[in-house]
Amino acid sequence: MQPIYAGGSYSIIQTVYQLSRFSGLGSNLEDTASNIAQQLGPILDDALTKNAQQLGTWTRVWGPCVYQADKDCTGQSRVSKVADNVMYAAYNAQADCYVVAVAGTNGNSDTKHNWYDTDCLDNNVTNTVGFPMGITPTQSTNPSQSNVGNVSAGAALGTTNLLNMVDPRTSQSLQAFLGTKESSSATLIFTGHSLGGSLCPTLARWLYQSIFDVMKWRALYVLPTAAPTTGDAGFVKAFSALFPQTMINGIANYGFWNQVIWNQYDVVPHGWTNLMNVQPDTVQNDVVWDYVKDQSCQTLYGPLTGYKGLDANLVYGAIQQNYQLLPDPNPYVRLPSQMFTPSPLPAQPSNFLDFMKTVGEQHTTAYDSFFGVSPTAAKSKVSLMSASPEAAAPQAVRSSA
Repeated sequence: MQPIYAGGSYSIIQTVYQLSRFSGLGSNLEDTASNIAQQLGPILDDALTKNAQQLGTWTRVWGPCVYQADKDCTGQSRVSKVADNVMYAAYNAQADCYVVAVAGTNGNSDTKHNWYDTDCLDNNVTNTVGFPMGITPTQSTNPSQSNVGNVSAGAALGTTNLLNMVDPRTSQSLQAFLGTKESSSATLIFTGHSLGGSLCPTLARWLYQSIFDVMKWRALYVLPTAAPTTGDAGFVKAFSALFPQTMINGIANYGFWNQVIWNQYDVVPHGWTNLMNVQPDTVQNDVVWDYVKDQSCQTLYGPLTGYKGLDANLVYGAIQQNYQLLPDPNPYVRLPSQMFTPSPLPAQPSNFLDFMKTVGEQHTTAYDSFFGVSPTAAKSKVSLMSASPEAAAPQAVRSSA
C-alpha cells in the first residue's frame, strides 16, 4: 500500500509510534482518575504542538480517559492513585486520519499505589476467556454473537476497561465516538506499546467483527509494538482475517501494519509464548535457559554469573515465577510479527543490576532508536522483571509488561 502523509518529517509509522508513546506521559501523576485525565489533556496537547514539525498537525479529539482500579484481582478493596489504563484519540486533517493510542504498563515507581497493571493485567494469564463474548463492558455493545478464539483474562479485563471509558467532553465511549466518524475517506489506526501493544489489537478486533465493519472506513490498521502475546490460535486467525499483514511502500525496516514490531532482545514479546525451556535454546526462543544452579544462567544477553550463583538465581527465579503461571499446554500464539535486531547489540551483563538495566533499555530506548524518533518523557514499566529501568534492584523484582 501507499504511505499516509500527515504533513511532518516523520513517516506515518514513526508518527503513529510517537503518538502511541505519548499515551504514557501521565505515568508520574498521582491523583483520582478524573483529575489525572484533566491534567494529562494539556500535557498531550503540548506534546502534539511541540512535535508538529515531525508529526504534522494533530488534534486531540477524544480523551484522554483514565481507568483507576479500586480492587485487587481477588475483588478486595485496594487503593490505586495512578493511571492504570489510559487511552486517547488524535486526528490529522491533512491525512484524514484518526489514531487511537493505548498506554502501556504505568512506569510510576510508587509500587504501593502502582500495582494493578502488573498484578491484574500483565500476569493474569493462567486463565483464558472466549473472544469476543467473554468481554462484556457496560458502556459498549458487543457487535458479535459468537466466539472466534480465546484471550488471556488479563487482556479481557484491560480491553473491558478501555471499552468502558467515557470521554468527559463528549460523554461518548470510544465505540460511540468512532461510530460518528466512520467515513469512506478516513483512516483509523489503533496503536500501543508493551501492554498497550497487546490491548490495541484486542480492542480493534472487538470493535470490528466483520469485513463490513472494517469497510466503513477507507482503511483500518493496527500498529502494536513490544507486545506480549494476547490469545490463542483462534484469536490470531480471527484477527488476521480482518487485519491482514500489510507492507507500506517506501518505508524500509518498519513499514508494516497489522503486525507486532518487536525487538529480538526485548523480554516482553517473549511472553507468553516462550519464556524459558523452549527447544532449541536460542535467543529467538527464550529469555533464560540452560540453568545450572549456583553456577550460571544463560540469558538473552549471554551467560550471567555471580557470587554463589546469586545473580543467576535472581534472574531465573523472576522468570520461573511467571513461567509457572501459564496453562498446560500453553495455548498462546503470537500475532503476525516483524522482529528486528538492535544495533549495537546489547553487551553481556556482568551482574544482576547490569542485566536489569539492559532489560529496561531493550524494552524502551531500543525502539526509539530503531524507529529513529526522539525519546519521549513517557515512563514504561519493564516487562516480566522489575518495577522500572531506574528501580532495578534485586529486592524490587516484579513482573510487568
